[in-house]
Amino acid sequence: MAFLKQPIDSRHPDSRLCAFFALHHFTNGAVDKTMFFEKATNHYLTAFDPSAGVTKELAKSLVEDGNDPSVFQSFNMKQGDVAALEAKGVGIMAAGGHFFTVRKVHGQWTSFDSANHPAPKPYGSLAQLMKAEARNGQIWVGA
Repeated sequence: MAFLKQPIDSRHPDSRLCAFFALHHFTNGAVDKTMFFEKATNHYLTAFDPSAGVTKELAKSLVEDGNDPSVFQSFNMKQGDVAALEAKGVGIMAAGGHFFTVRKVHGQWTSFDSANHPAPKPYGSLAQLMKAEARNGQIWVGA
């Protein structure tokens, strides 16, 4: 799987799509941007009470804003804990409005935070990775 670098320049439309980049790395590239937008837009169309009046345009705008981890539910994920992450060997961290994949690669826990690293960044342990990057955020794992 190729490491897909997330732009950090706020003028770039993909700079706020960390949920997409996290899912892309989580699925080894199986989630592309078209699939992400389709599923995430449908998530917002169905997540709100119909009386809220969420239109397809508003749902797409919510996807483009990219700061809601509940969208991971549409990709067969659930909120978990450190034990679930260790058991699965891969998950998505949702910390401070930013999302990124963490994965055990060749026995080392590795951050796929493509907004903050030019390549996957290995750590000595999951605890070290979480202390350095996760900031006590949510953990999402495959259901």
